[in-house]
Amino acid sequence: MPDPDLIHFCPAIPVELQGRVLSAPHFVRWRDGLLARFDVRRIDVRDVVMFGTRVGFILAVADAYSDGRPVPGAAMLRGDSVSILLVLQCPGEAPRTVLTREARIPIARPDLLALPAGMLDGGEFVSTALRELSEEVGADLKVRQADLVLLDTVWLSPGGTDEAIALYYAEIPVSPEVLHALDGRHTGLSSEHENIHLHVLPLADLPAIGRTDAKTLLSYHLYMARGDRKDKAV
Repeated sequence: MPDPDLIHFCPAIPVELQGRVLSAPHFVRWRDGLLARFDVRRIDVRDVVMFGTRVGFILAVADAYSDGRPVPGAAMLRGDSVSILLVLQCPGEAPRTVLTREARIPIARPDLLALPAGMLDGGEFVSTALRELSEEVGADLKVRQADLVLLDTVWLSPGGTDEAIALYYAEIPVSPEVLHALDGRHTGLSSEHENIHLHVLPLADLPAIGRTDAKTLLSYHLYMARGDRKDKAV
């Protein structure tokens, strides 16, 4: 067990919440990784943001050394995530994909277009991917576990956050009716304040949608680089 005097909490964090932070999977993983690879003198938990009843974002600062030298110690802990590049194959047409349009407060944008994605919430990558698809795209688009192919798993911003994202794709045959039903659909969980609109577009157009996030462009280019994909984007 870590030294109980190693971790300190900001006085504003209630005592009953501190125990939940200490047992949160993303905090435990980060703490154990630090202790295994660095000389850690102290960890300060500055703030906690709850996602309903679940411990969400944790702002922590570590007084840590590597090779005898101090290293920047601020970290926003949020755990891992997953995304899916859908490659929709309609007979006689170029492949299409589905993007979500959603408000993103951290970048002050009300209309970011990006791939469907979600946090792990303590689950497995594949099961989370399927659940997020059902919530964000709709249960009528049938995607099975066997359809998911892992492109890569990457850290998104290792200078500031612990988040790693698993990038999947799925090639799904669809009818013109399904494509029509998906485009413009309004989805999202009201309990999580999600307000999502879907956009169906040709896969080849994805790099030209304007400024988007890293997972969207990286997934596209990794998919296009695969030699065994069934269809070209054009």
